[in-house]
Amino acid sequence: MHNKFYRILKPTKIGNVEVKNVIKYSEGSSMLPNAVPRYEYFRGSEGENVVDFIDYRGIDDLGDKLKIKAGTKWREVLEKYKVEFWSNMDFTVGGSVYFNDPIIGFNEFGKINGRVEVDAYLDGKYYSGRYKGGIVINIYLKKEDKEIIYKRLDGELSELIPIIKSWYASRIPVFREVSLVKKGMESYILISYPKIREVLLQKLLNGFYDEISPVVEQLEYEYWYLGYSSLSDLENIINLMKESQLSVIRFRKDEIAFSIYSNRLLESIGNTLEYSTTEGEGLFNGCILCGKCVSVCPYGEQTNDIFHTPLGFYSISYFEKENDLANCHMCGLCEQVCPVRLDITKELRKVTKINQIPPKNLLRSIKSDLNSVLIITSLSEELEDQIIKSLIYLLKKGKRLGIFYLAEDFSKIVKDESSLEELLKFKEIYTITPEEYFYLQRLKKKTVVDIYNLQLLAMNDLKINKDNLHIPCLLRNELNESNFTCSSVFLNILNNKDNINRTIEKKITLCPLTARELNIKTPIDLLEINLDQNYINNFFKKLEIATKDLREDIEEDLGWYKDIDDRIIDEVYSTLIDGIIKGENIENLVLLYFKLNSMNLTENIKVILMDKLTKIIFS
Repeated sequence: MHNKFYRILKPTKIGNVEVKNVIKYSEGSSMLPNAVPRYEYFRGSEGENVVDFIDYRGIDDLGDKLKIKAGTKWREVLEKYKVEFWSNMDFTVGGSVYFNDPIIGFNEFGKINGRVEVDAYLDGKYYSGRYKGGIVINIYLKKEDKEIIYKRLDGELSELIPIIKSWYASRIPVFREVSLVKKGMESYILISYPKIREVLLQKLLNGFYDEISPVVEQLEYEYWYLGYSSLSDLENIINLMKESQLSVIRFRKDEIAFSIYSNRLLESIGNTLEYSTTEGEGLFNGCILCGKCVSVCPYGEQTNDIFHTPLGFYSISYFEKENDLANCHMCGLCEQVCPVRLDITKELRKVTKINQIPPKNLLRSIKSDLNSVLIITSLSEELEDQIIKSLIYLLKKGKRLGIFYLAEDFSKIVKDESSLEELLKFKEIYTITPEEYFYLQRLKKKTVVDIYNLQLLAMNDLKINKDNLHIPCLLRNELNESNFTCSSVFLNILNNKDNINRTIEKKITLCPLTARELNIKTPIDLLEINLDQNYINNFFKKLEIATKDLREDIEEDLGWYKDIDDRIIDEVYSTLIDGIIKGENIENLVLLYFKLNSMNLTENIKVILMDKLTKIIFS
């Protein structure tokens, strides 16, 4: 199945050649005969043997130049270094050389593959030096050693084109870059030049102002058309440029390089590079194969397989209609980075085969007319210690609330197959796990409700330092944090796997499921809540002694009331229990409430005690 992915040449084209061998390139890997490289997910060349450079990434600083591994994106280069020229931020450096991408700096430097030195293979033979074709391994790129000035001039396209043409009428202006840009509704000329040349260009700068952020091309559109053409084709390209969302035309004396991006199919443009999407409609339900979802997908990280990401789901589903690639926890991280804003989780839910998480019926709801409830689900019902401490925490804060046990398969909530009608009557909902908090957010579309996560509330009360805190992926938005980690514990439950991320070295976690597996604390655990387990034994002993005396001294005497009014004996026991629990702290009473079913008591005493505790705790 995986080899079929490498038949995808771009979002609009599948190759005809069956891929037989794929090698993931690493330092020193041998090169397959007649091999073709793969530098990015979204573009490739056709061949039986593929060398995958997508994960071959890194930069070595050699002083005046950089040695860049072929799978490194331009984005990674520009985050740390200034270089003489670059291309689309989502393109790899190796891909740009191999496919001869248009570059920033076209006016002065021309085409990229005539400017760089490489380590490469050509016709099966290794060579180093000026690029002359073949499979690129490493690229040597000169650093920018001059201060570069960027300026722009806004206007209508019809006003801007004559200005550029006038510059090239007699000679080439000594700009580093001359581009005509259309970005949304804006159009402008963008120029760049080394500051030392400013005196030579002063007469051409009338009306220009400083541009702090020069155009940075990114894959944010469904269709793209890149290539080179003669200046005589400019008008045709301008007409297509008007229909696009983002276009950049770069100029030389008699040649232009164009990059046109659109969210709808445009009329074919001549002289496009081979990866341009000129064939027609996309093949992958809108996915442009950019691969941004791969770097954020917890399911892909857990399985160590890019095909267990939305990229795999969309691409492989073209070949295999039934697959298990959708069995994730619908965290939505992919949707946050998707440049074309696909409703990915909606599509995943349609075909997911995640495990059921049926209720074990360990708890019962506490019926209450209160608008606030602590929600327990089939996911959290076994987290008894967290439930008890959470309830005590809220009670000690003065919150009046009940417990609502949502006794249904939690996987249905994940898949949005549960109506959650039972919860619509509440105005405040408190949750223990990140999963419950995350998936119950959809209630806000149906009713006015405030939903709180108890770990977050306790974290804020305790003023916990985030440096010591494991932030799970499902709570990343609440903390505006990019430094989050999925432990895969919930994914294990959904997929019946045993592949927990045990590299988490934090002392505290916001996820109780992770806390249980990795034996670390949650914020709720750090609260000053003393659960005296000996209290249960002591209470049982007191009750046992008292009821023994009662049976011996009173019950026999009142036995003749049994057929007349059973409540008389119950009232005697009720009075007895009142004396035992009178003045007891809330921690012990809540603990007693949850341990009651496991105590060896007669049914009538359990009922009396449960009724009393319910009134004290939940009224």
